[in-house]
Amino acid sequence: MVALLVLACALPAYAQDEDEGGPTLPRRVEMPPEQAEEPAAEPEAPPAQPVARTESAPSQERRVYVISVAMSEGLDAVAQRAGAAARATLRGIDGVDWRHADRLFLGYDDSALEVIDRARERLEAGRQAYLNLELAQAIELLTGAVADFDAAAAALEDPHDLGEALLFLGASLAFEGRARDAARVFGRLHVQMPHVRPDPNVFNPDVIARFEAARPRDGASPASTIRIESDPPGAIAYVDFLARGVTPIDVGGLLGGEHVVRVTRAGATPYVQAITVRPRGTEATSAYLVDDDRTAGLSDVLERVPQDDVASLQADGAIREIAQRLDVERIGVIRVSPGDSDDRAALELLVFDVASGRRLVRGAGTVPTGVGDLERGVDQLVSGALQAALTARQQSDAERIPARGDEPPPVTTPPPSEPSVFEQWWFWAIVGGAAVVIGASVAIGVAASDQGPGLGNDPQGYVVLEF
Repeated sequence: MVALLVLACALPAYAQDEDEGGPTLPRRVEMPPEQAEEPAAEPEAPPAQPVARTESAPSQERRVYVISVAMSEGLDAVAQRAGAAARATLRGIDGVDWRHADRLFLGYDDSALEVIDRARERLEAGRQAYLNLELAQAIELLTGAVADFDAAAAALEDPHDLGEALLFLGASLAFEGRARDAARVFGRLHVQMPHVRPDPNVFNPDVIARFEAARPRDGASPASTIRIESDPPGAIAYVDFLARGVTPIDVGGLLGGEHVVRVTRAGATPYVQAITVRPRGTEATSAYLVDDDRTAGLSDVLERVPQDDVASLQADGAIREIAQRLDVERIGVIRVSPGDSDDRAALELLVFDVASGRRLVRGAGTVPTGVGDLERGVDQLVSGALQAALTARQQSDAERIPARGDEPPPVTTPPPSEPSVFEQWWFWAIVGGAAVVIGASVAIGVAASDQGPGLGNDPQGYVVLEF
């Protein structure tokens, strides 16, 4: 039976009354109900083979995790951003248990996830209170959300929700007539997340104008620097939740103000510090990192991953050792290489079944490395690949995967109003011995892409994605 796999696409606010009035009240916006597609009928998958725990039913969550490695020098920051984006996507996929592995790999305290969950609940409630014009309640909820996100900074790889909380908090303060407090909140966004902008479909022009007016004086020429060192060296340095490279490193091009520095290495307790730097000034910090006893040496194992044979999991391979240490059933590896230009990177995603060692998914393509662009590309890659890996049955070596020259049946979709994932992506889903191609508004043949050998007739039973 053929199953169609669908590619899915603490800054506290100071209580300060002000004489000046706020802008006109926000438009009341009703949040649209979520549009959930009916899933295609899917044959029930057999229970997975137990690794370290026993599954009682095939419907239980699978233990899955994703790591990333740079295949060339100078790509460490891009690789870490790709890994962080992949894990952010993983956390939103149903049927996946990622929490235990995430705590071990990132090294944060067990309570951090509870704090982040509470922050997201407060964000959602505060956003709705803002849209309902309940501004006092919105300010209270959103202030709490920001404080929670800041308290759990060691575990916060994806700052999107923090950025949303700051935007809605600033807007709520502005409408309450607390313009100075709103300017402080918007100023933090300019300093720490210069890529974040208020959506004109959500926020009134008055709010957007106040946001732009809060831009720091050095906004047009950021020239502050933070020097980051660590013991041991070679750790990943983050400034404002964005990976910048390995220590020691001078992170320049920053706006003056408070920045959040995080230094990590796989399996070690992360170092987090808020550092204030003057415009065109320089500050320094040094992190001392200690491995968790359960994951001692994990960072050294991670450095061996680029040398692994990825046709399958090797008995003595680094990928298998990491999967076993993290106690997962399936592990994804993103390998990052130079792209066809300086502002692009080539990504290869591989997903393995740990018990059998078989490779389930291989995806390849290039993405832009700009902030936001890379993350969106990784999200598309990972969401489709992991959904396929979670549902696709393992195929025997005798079963045939279509070669590039084979013509798949055409699949059409209505022309979208704007560029969509289906205009750029397709994948072969191998389910129950049959192949289904999901394509764009025109028929797409396998021969249309040339990402290298081995993507067609491969003895491994797996799903191939290309973009």
